[in-house]
Amino acid sequence: MFGQSGGNSVFSFLDRSIFAGASALGNAAYVHEGRVGAFAVQNPLLLTDSSLYQLEMSSGSLGEGIQLLQGSCSFELQGRPMIASAQTIQYGVFNGTDQWGSSTGQFYAGDLAFTLGTELFSWNGIRLGATAKLVNGTYESYQSWAFASDVALMYRGSTGPNYVFIIKNAGTQLTTFGGTYEPMPLNILFAVGDKLSHAPFRWTFVIDQLQRPNLGYDDPDMVSVDPVTGTTTQLDMSTLNLALRHLSGSLEFLPTDRLHLMLGYNFRRQYEMSLPARRTSGGFSLGAGLYFNKFHLHFANELRSVAGRMNTLSLSLKF
Repeated sequence: MFGQSGGNSVFSFLDRSIFAGASALGNAAYVHEGRVGAFAVQNPLLLTDSSLYQLEMSSGSLGEGIQLLQGSCSFELQGRPMIASAQTIQYGVFNGTDQWGSSTGQFYAGDLAFTLGTELFSWNGIRLGATAKLVNGTYESYQSWAFASDVALMYRGSTGPNYVFIIKNAGTQLTTFGGTYEPMPLNILFAVGDKLSHAPFRWTFVIDQLQRPNLGYDDPDMVSVDPVTGTTTQLDMSTLNLALRHLSGSLEFLPTDRLHLMLGYNFRRQYEMSLPARRTSGGFSLGAGLYFNKFHLHFANELRSVAGRMNTLSLSLKF
């Protein structure tokens, strides 16, 4: 057990898409094809003829000056569907000081990633895709470059659910911030989803972080105190609690060709953002998509904690 579940890798922002459609689904847009090419940023196998030749621009904010931006372009190259994207997170402006506390001016900090994904192979309902990522982080005078890749395997039968297995962010730093190589945010996941036969609903379940069976940590609120000696004992998280931390899911409602309503839930985010003395809605995300002839709009609202939420807006244009 550790005191927190994060902070054990570099460039953790690679594990999510900033596109509002993906955010509304709890960052679990791995299974279902969409009318917007940006859905394929996390899984290039989701590209279709209707989602090619689109430009997408997304913007989100976490407050305190943290800005998230993404741009993507879906196209064809020699008959092969491609999705290219650029993502950046700007952490704001900071005041620098030297060892004596004297001001050295202001500096910026941010991460940037360029990605390119495509389908490599298709046979009898089984498809294989890959995404290459070039990553940069710049914090004041410290800078690091890294390379990572995703590999996606998908099975789509004529009937029944669709299955996806993805290895995300396998790679290494090319240069380090301070001479020490840090691990990339590897995430091995399995997803399953389907559309109801006689209703305009789609569902998805995702089990992620399969390479880390134990996502628990020492919670200071989970202690028992001996009434006689006053000795405190750290309580272990239940097996169900640890299992649910791997699970997220989403539900989509598509009543017409113009409207797309989305709801997502992430158990791990809910557990990590909960407060023992106050009810919270952390873990929920919701959003909507509006489809027009030449452009599409998506909006997402992620309920992260009682302290705030993240709103994301995306615009997609056909060309």
